[in-house]
Amino acid sequence: MDAEPVIIQTAVSTDGKKRWHLLQRSDGFVTYDEDTFFTEDLSEFDAGIMEYWSPTRFSGLFDTVVEARTDALGTLVWLKEVLSAE
Repeated sequence: MDAEPVIIQTAVSTDGKKRWHLLQRSDGFVTYDEDTFFTEDLSEFDAGIMEYWSPTRFSGLFDTVVEARTDALGTLVWLKEVLSAE
């Protein structure tokens, strides 16, 4: 079984509804993913309010951290704002 990827960097959008992870895989490739926080009102089904994180974007494989980070900055509009504020 493959080892879990190592998190290299993370970021959360200013509104707290999106998060990003830059990951180093055990095979040497680098990837990133984005999750979005959803709130659903299921009251009409007597289920109340449901809140959860769900994956919304997965990258391809990159040879380097720089390549993956550059692609993420060009793809995820909110990420550039957050990372430039660091």
